[in-house]
Amino acid sequence: MPTLPPGRYTRQRIRDLALNRAGNRALDAEAKDWLAQHLFELYTLADWPFLYVSAGVTISGPTFALPDDFVTPQDDHALEIVSVDGAATGGNFVAEVSPEHLTALGQGGGQGTPPYAWSVSRSDRMGHVFPDPVGHVVVGTLRYRRLPPDPLPADEPTDVPVFPFHNYLVQAVYVFALEHERDARATAAAAVRDNLMQMIRRGTAPLHSQRGDIPLDPQVFGTPFRGD
Repeated sequence: MPTLPPGRYTRQRIRDLALNRAGNRALDAEAKDWLAQHLFELYTLADWPFLYVSAGVTISGPTFALPDDFVTPQDDHALEIVSVDGAATGGNFVAEVSPEHLTALGQGGGQGTPPYAWSVSRSDRMGHVFPDPVGHVVVGTLRYRRLPPDPLPADEPTDVPVFPFHNYLVQAVYVFALEHERDARATAAAAVRDNLMQMIRRGTAPLHSQRGDIPLDPQVFGTPFRGD
C-alpha cells in the first residue's frame, strides 16, 4: 500500500504551537511527558496502516530473534520463507499457530525445511518454528506491526513523531493544556480534537478498504463439502 508522508513538526514544535495558543509556556515539561504517553496510546490502541513494516529474519534453529520494535504479526501468514540454503523459495508462507499448538507439533521431535508453522514467544521476544531447520540457513521476510521507539532525551525536541497527522497532535496538546488550567475553552477544543480523529480514522481506513470475509485457518479447517 502507498506510504503516508511523514508529519512536518518536531515534538518541540508541536508543543510550542499548542502552548503558545493556550497561553501557558510553563507547561512544556508536563506537555513533553503527556505527548510521549499519548503517542504510545495512539500506536498501541488503534490499528494504523503506517505502522506495518517488514524485516528480514534468519532462521537456523528452532527459534529466531524478532525485530526490536515488533508488536504483532500483520496476519496469520506474515512470515514468508524467501530462501533455504541460498535457494529461492518464493511464496512459501509459514502459518502462525498458538504456542500450545506448536508445542504439540514438536512433541515427537522433527527436523527439516522449510518450517510450516511458527508462534510468537512474548516472554523472550523470540519466534519459534516447526520443524526445526537445524543444519540449514532459512531466510524469511516478516511483516509486522511495529511500535516506534521513544527518542533519547537529547534527541526528543528534534524528533519527528511517526504519527503523521501533526495538526491533531497540536490540538491534543492544546486540549491537555486547557484542561490542566481548567480553562472554559477545553470542552469546545476537545470536540475539535475528537472530530479530527474521526476524519483521520476515515482517511486511513476508508470504507470497503479491507476484506469483507475472514480467511479460515488452513491448519484447522479443511475443504468444505459442496455436493453429493
